[in-house]
Amino acid sequence: MQRSAQQIERISRWREAFRDDTTGIHKTVQDLLWNYAAFRTTVRIVRLANERREARPPLNQMLFNLISEGYWSSLLLGTRRLLDKAPLNGPKGVYSIRSVVKDVETSREWLTRRIYVEKVLDAQYDLDRLSREQHEKLTAAKGGVIWGDPELMKSEAAHRHFDTLSGVSHLARSPDDLVDPAIFTRIEARLAALDGIAVHVSTHVAHAGNKESRLNKLLDDFDVRDAQKTLKQLKEVADLTGVWFANEGGTGLTTYIGDQFQGLDQPVVQKADITDLAEQWRVIDREVANWSIDPAGL
Repeated sequence: MQRSAQQIERISRWREAFRDDTTGIHKTVQDLLWNYAAFRTTVRIVRLANERREARPPLNQMLFNLISEGYWSSLLLGTRRLLDKAPLNGPKGVYSIRSVVKDVETSREWLTRRIYVEKVLDAQYDLDRLSREQHEKLTAAKGGVIWGDPELMKSEAAHRHFDTLSGVSHLARSPDDLVDPAIFTRIEARLAALDGIAVHVSTHVAHAGNKESRLNKLLDDFDVRDAQKTLKQLKEVADLTGVWFANEGGTGLTTYIGDQFQGLDQPVVQKADITDLAEQWRVIDREVANWSIDPAGL
């Protein structure tokens, strides 16, 4: 009984890793996708203006640099979070694709087909019984219309997922089937292909690496096309592992409640406001100049 309770708790952690609305996997992926779309929109604004050869720049260079640097930092940090190699559980646990997959792999010996179908995907195991009951209902209806049994569809889907995970044909299913270790190897290979980003972040963004620690860890010519490929890879793996191990559907670009383009057709500031902004800049300059301390004040 205690072992069963521990297994249920472990499975609930897999789901929690995807569902947590603060640092969960789906939340991280959704944020990355939204920021990607917003940044692509910003780049498009500049490109459209350049095509019209407008005399006035469409976006102040200072603001564009701020947006650009913020975007790339958030993309790289978000990618690193999803690839984090720390464990899922414990005081230093993390919600990452890798932490969930590693925890599932550790649980492989007890994660049988029956436990997977019933506990991970919340479906009924006995597919033959459900099929028989559905057939009996159809026969009793004598050609009339009846509702399909959703439990039958859930069970069919759950068994199909485990057929893929175990590499066992639907004709040879057994309650004691286990996940094929090759599944974990293939997932890790896809994640490892992005590890160069995590290494770069650790030495250039998250930590102020010195010359030695930064050596050969720079992302050369990483642009928006690389961002697209990275996000595609992360979303695909996150969606699939979420369906497999957390009974979670995939995520996509968030639907904005309102108009995300509102205000873009208006100038950011009026010409008369530039004087005010210039004065504020001078105030900040003087303020920063006074941020100093002498030995006596230490």
